[in-house]
Amino acid sequence: MPVRHYPTLLTYLEGNRRRTPEFDDVALELVEGALPPDLVGTLLRNGNGHFEQHGVLYDHLFDGDGMVARFRFDGQRVTYRNRYVRTDEFVAEEAADKMLYRSFGTNLPGGLRANFGKTQFKNTANTSLIEHGGHLLALWEGGLPHALDPESLATLGRFDYGGVLRNPFGWLDRRITPEMPFSAHPKVHPTTGVLHNFGTVAGSKHRLVLYEVSPAGAARVAHVLPLADAHFAHDFVLTASGHQIFFLTPVAFDVFRAFAGLTSPAASIKVDTGQPTQIVVVAPDGTVHRLHTAFGFAFHFVNGYQDADGTLVVDALLLGNYPDSAAIKAYLAGNLPDDQPQARFVRFRLDLVAGAVTRQSLGDCEGELPEIHPGHLGQPYRYTWTIGRPASSPLPLLDHLLKLDVHTGEVRHAHAPDTLCSEPVVVPRAGSTREDDGYLAYLRFDASTSTTDLLVADAADLRTLARLRLPHNIPLGFHGLWQKG
Repeated sequence: MPVRHYPTLLTYLEGNRRRTPEFDDVALELVEGALPPDLVGTLLRNGNGHFEQHGVLYDHLFDGDGMVARFRFDGQRVTYRNRYVRTDEFVAEEAADKMLYRSFGTNLPGGLRANFGKTQFKNTANTSLIEHGGHLLALWEGGLPHALDPESLATLGRFDYGGVLRNPFGWLDRRITPEMPFSAHPKVHPTTGVLHNFGTVAGSKHRLVLYEVSPAGAARVAHVLPLADAHFAHDFVLTASGHQIFFLTPVAFDVFRAFAGLTSPAASIKVDTGQPTQIVVVAPDGTVHRLHTAFGFAFHFVNGYQDADGTLVVDALLLGNYPDSAAIKAYLAGNLPDDQPQARFVRFRLDLVAGAVTRQSLGDCEGELPEIHPGHLGQPYRYTWTIGRPASSPLPLLDHLLKLDVHTGEVRHAHAPDTLCSEPVVVPRAGSTREDDGYLAYLRFDASTSTTDLLVADAADLRTLARLRLPHNIPLGFHGLWQKG
């Protein structure tokens, strides 16, 4: 398929190749609009802080060291601080002044000789954040979380919930995966306050491990389910009814090739689009249901809930295929195929009694990094906000801010030329009763000026209310959270 070079994307990538500098509580310059006086709290974002490691350009978007950015709103101004998550691997590479570790999508330079037998992969701690049980954690689904000091953002160290995340399954399994993965998309139940999460644990036998963490921070392994393959599963759904829903697609790691050093883990992934997706539902009483549907891969789910008739509803951003390592490496060079497929909004309805799965389109647009009103997690909802591409856009870039009404399919979008934006974090207005009565906080890179701004928009109509200039460019990152003031 024809491949096109996108200058906006390339300018963004080249401007963020090297390590982002760290800043201490700098007041941001207001360059447009006015801050809402009732917007008081803290926006935290996590993401890769660079696309290059000591002169080696990463092959995958997911590989840069985690960098946490903090924006404190007091109703009049915003102050900014950022810190790298100082994992053991980060500290060692900084001391050696060179790349020492393989990562999710990038092997060490030097081919098989340099990578053979190197089974320790870099924990980048770069994907998301969770504040729960008295701890602020930086998350990366391939290993342990990292605890952060909530005031200074200093790294306190690897966090294993008192040993719960240490592999208990035998010597060989501990050799393969000593630290049990703890996904970057935990969910906190809206009424119990219990945090639910999972990890796909590769080993002599592959397993899907489900965790529960009490509001006080006490963790336990709640379920262990056998897996036929080392599935790549990034996200899951938790409903207010207590159902946990996992989509296990025929997208799986070739563990031998990855651990032997023949390829990176990302490049080892095998995809069989001719096989169905298995949907695993763990009911509140522990009963496991297994359903099947046609192939489709979802990095992220928008939301899910149990309908009045008992049907489970799951809204996903569904891809027709998994984006392979070659496509992501081309993206990091600023190149995209003209007909690059992007994720579409799809609703699945799961009938556990009949074992049936149906699906429908929710809107004529594409998107990623979906956010909803936090008060509607696991419950019926109407709106989602994402980065995306409306049907009217001729470019295969997710360079718009979108609001989708999942009831009607209506799409609102906002866009400025030559810009890219981050996941929009939803901040409900205090005392509001309308689902879209609130604010969106997100970052935007402007290629025409090579600057990065923090934007506050109206969640209802996407209108920009305030724009503030960062003192330097930073990668737009992956996921964030809002802490109330």
